[in-house]
Amino acid sequence: MAYQCRVNVMENELWWGGAVNCGHLMPFDGTAEVDPNKGRENDQFAPLYLSSKGRYLWSEKPYTFQMNKQEILCQGAGEIVCKDGYQTLKGAYLAACQHCFPFEQRMPDHRFFTTPQYNTWIELGTRQNSDAILRYAHGIVDHGLPAGILMIDGGWQEDYGVFEFHKGKVPDPAKMIYELHQMGFQVMLWTSPIVASAGAQYKKLRDMGYLLKDSKGEIAIRRWWSGFSAVLDFSNPEAVQWYHGELKKLMERYGVDGYKFDAGDCYFYEDDDQAYKPVLAREQTALFNEVGAQYAFNEFRAAWKFGGKPIVARLHDKYHTWNDYGLNTLIPHTIAQGLLGYAYCCPDMVGGGILDCFTPGKSLDEELFVRWAQANAFMGMMQMSVSPWRVLKAEHAALVVEALQMHADMGEKFYELAKHAMDTGEPLVRHMAYEFPTEGMERENGQFMLGQETLVAPVLKKGAKTKRIVLPKGKWKGWNGTVYEGGQVLLLPVTLRDIPRFTRVDC
Repeated sequence: MAYQCRVNVMENELWWGGAVNCGHLMPFDGTAEVDPNKGRENDQFAPLYLSSKGRYLWSEKPYTFQMNKQEILCQGAGEIVCKDGYQTLKGAYLAACQHCFPFEQRMPDHRFFTTPQYNTWIELGTRQNSDAILRYAHGIVDHGLPAGILMIDGGWQEDYGVFEFHKGKVPDPAKMIYELHQMGFQVMLWTSPIVASAGAQYKKLRDMGYLLKDSKGEIAIRRWWSGFSAVLDFSNPEAVQWYHGELKKLMERYGVDGYKFDAGDCYFYEDDDQAYKPVLAREQTALFNEVGAQYAFNEFRAAWKFGGKPIVARLHDKYHTWNDYGLNTLIPHTIAQGLLGYAYCCPDMVGGGILDCFTPGKSLDEELFVRWAQANAFMGMMQMSVSPWRVLKAEHAALVVEALQMHADMGEKFYELAKHAMDTGEPLVRHMAYEFPTEGMERENGQFMLGQETLVAPVLKKGAKTKRIVLPKGKWKGWNGTVYEGGQVLLLPVTLRDIPRFTRVDC
């Protein structure tokens, strides 16, 4: 049965929600469309939309969202409700959080907030071998960066669906991980629900009934970024148990601390698949999320209706650009994560996470890299991959290291805000209109609030010599030591070293 919900758009009403990777298009007004089963928006989703007028839309099932200037039309597989009377964006979010996705009293390991993350993907690509991984780790500490969480990305294992290190690449996993631990790193491995259709595990998993079937009852072979593969069916509790067993063996044998749970996107699943239990395509993503949430060290890029749960939600891979799904999306997408309940959120790798942008012969924009690190420094988590000392001039590398150290120095503040999120649901990174609903800031996507007290307005334009800042009412102390009277728009001079930020002095 198909369900519909029609909502009249109020005067000057703006909306946020649905898909994190649409965050740069928010707030929605005029024409907007989001379909959780289609499109480019392959990261975190929720069946939630929030209004600047204190309303929210919610359903337990996926639905499409279509908006024009007069009306919103929602159509989906379950009842869709519109609740009102909560006055503001913040009021609508907190009400939805309380009624629809109350936060669990668990959260990811505190080191996600107090130390940097380092991912080997852009730095090493598929060259995930012991020598390269250890060289990368030694380079981090030798250049004065704090040790943190080291994620060994795809390429470490024998094959998709085989949970063992490739013997030619990593002949002694326990020794490598022991050395990384001695250096002060926690170690995570890339994993996914993908099983190579011509691999060693395929027939075994097929015969055990652990692989997803398509509408015809055949093993579903799905196209993804690395080819065509089968997919584990996590509606089958025995498949879940098997997967946990494989992950725990790696932890027990080699000392692995946790996992980067990749893939699980909507295009791996279809609504008419013949799963072990009847589930919609999007609900397979949530079942994958449930698996990973059992580990204190976890990371997900794809998530569905998993707000309030103890997962690290990383933004979709971004391009090494200023304006095309690059730095321009960092703030609005992080804000959207918080508004959909993904409070423990991580931006993409500094400089971008698309490997093709960093292949030999591609131009690296050093100013972009610096500004990216600076914008990320005041968000709850920070993840690096490319070694700044390898690709940047010394003065630019020093600025990136400075931003990383600044983030590490603020670790306890991030952790306290994360604990506050666990208790209240409130995001760490907040839209200006969330904190200041009466000051006309709904369209300000170039600055954000970190908690209630710190306004961050990083420089996001190439070659910028000034930064426009919309300062809310009250008194604010700037990073430059000057105290400003709020309720005005500032245009302040900046150098490449500056990260404009302000602290409230009247609260």
